[in-house]
Amino acid sequence: MILLSLASKQIWPQVRTVAQVKPARLVLLHSGDAAESRDPAQRLKRFFDNCGLVPKGGTRLELISDSDFSTIERQLDALQVKHQLDLNQCLLNFTGGNKLMATAAFRWAAKRGVKAFYLERRSQITWFEPRDGEVLTRAEPLDGHLTDEVDPVSLLRCQCEASEVERPGQRLTLNAAGKQVELAGFERLHLAGNCLRRFLQVEGQADRDEKEGDALEFNVAAVLLKLGVPSVQRSLRLKVRSADNVPTRKPHAEIDLLFNFDGRLWLVDCKDRRSSDELMDGLERELCPAMSGLRQEARLLLDRVRKELAISQTKVLKEDLIAVREGGGLLGQVVCIRKANLDEEVVQYANKNQIEVVSKTELGSRLQSLLYPNRRAAPDDLRSLVNVFGKK
Repeated sequence: MILLSLASKQIWPQVRTVAQVKPARLVLLHSGDAAESRDPAQRLKRFFDNCGLVPKGGTRLELISDSDFSTIERQLDALQVKHQLDLNQCLLNFTGGNKLMATAAFRWAAKRGVKAFYLERRSQITWFEPRDGEVLTRAEPLDGHLTDEVDPVSLLRCQCEASEVERPGQRLTLNAAGKQVELAGFERLHLAGNCLRRFLQVEGQADRDEKEGDALEFNVAAVLLKLGVPSVQRSLRLKVRSADNVPTRKPHAEIDLLFNFDGRLWLVDCKDRRSSDELMDGLERELCPAMSGLRQEARLLLDRVRKELAISQTKVLKEDLIAVREGGGLLGQVVCIRKANLDEEVVQYANKNQIEVVSKTELGSRLQSLLYPNRRAAPDDLRSLVNVFGKK
């Protein structure tokens, strides 16, 4: 099977559909627009050449017009001759590209009898099959878990345009001891203040010196792995993408945890510290004996510090949102794990931007509901059903 696919800035329509249809050859159709089509297509080619979803060397790039309807159809005809394509063995994915490219490619497919499809945002493929002068349609659900084993760092590199990975960090999986512990056991140890790092296989490098929040990151990763996530990447760093002959810049963002699950890239931000209000209340209690002697300027400074700390919470969420929008595309998801309750304004900002805020004390239940929004059974129960019915 040969898949002809219109490339654009969003990589998931390519990655998920390739995993679904399993082509022997992939032709990425792109325009000359560097940011919108050409550069993403080049990153996709590098990705597919290394990820195993397409046989190595089976991905090609082809330039087509993004502004002339008839030219696009002629270029597709020329492409068929150039690659000696059997149209009976071809599929067209017209999810990407601009509207003119998609419409022209679809009409070309309908006129040539080529089966085509479009990926809906709700994880559904709509198929278009020319037959007897008409085009028949049917809908097919897309299994988001087909791409769960794909390396999240490779996906991040493929999607990112303005940034590049300065440090991939550590790859975390469950070790033999971790596989023996039930989810409830992890939760009990976590709530008792234990670090679950001893249940994890750790590969790669992070900061040499341990930080206060490291334990929470390892604990969240352990719970995610127990819930069925294949692997979690910890402590990544991003830097601005360097132009040719430009010295390497310093990192501009750090990602606590990153993983790929159910057809999307997840970014998890972990903060195991007291809230700004708690910090300021504690400071004022310590200063209480001297508060009456503080000058008005000092009191104003304390109020300003309180406000600045509150603003910083929203700033962190905004930085996470920017990172996941660039690295995860439209299907990116931000999850914030917090020890302290967030201010109401921060919570409202998170809700409006689909950022999930999870309390440190409810990791298992909340993360499970996020990973499996349409399922009531836990992963272990689901595996039992799979074994009973003999389905993979």
